[in-house]
Amino acid sequence: MAELRNSSLFLLNRTALRASTLFEMRELARHNISLPMYRALVALLGHDDQRLGDLSALADIEMSTLSRLIGTMQSRRLVTRRRSGKDARAVRIRITEQGRALADKLVAAAAGYEADMTRGIGARDIQALKRMLERISGAVDTLAEEASARPRPRPQRRASAA
Repeated sequence: MAELRNSSLFLLNRTALRASTLFEMRELARHNISLPMYRALVALLGHDDQRLGDLSALADIEMSTLSRLIGTMQSRRLVTRRRSGKDARAVRIRITEQGRALADKLVAAAAGYEADMTRGIGARDIQALKRMLERISGAVDTLAEEASARPRPRPQRRASAA
């Protein structure tokens, strides 16, 4: 008999959802920042002045979602948005000093939160877990690429009544 709690997918999903939700409630909410905003800020902290599409990939946020999010972040003076000089259609996103200060504060909070989550687990085990998660993530990426390369079955047409 299959036991849900022994499923790697269940354990990964449950842990990620609970950890993310708690981090949002514990740290991000006090700054009125969502998890996707946090990811965008941290991505810009390490890789400033990005095209929207590149930032989407770095932060792992859907492009249309990120576009709306950047508008909100711009109105809060966390980022600036400008047209690229080379391609008038391209938009470049930069983190502001205010955004940088907030991102630095949140990165420190995230490090503390991670330390709280992994208390009692040795540094070697934590590094091994991170390596395993990277391998699993790579395997999932490969599966997604294979699935997108397969032709999609066409829906069967229903016979029309005469």
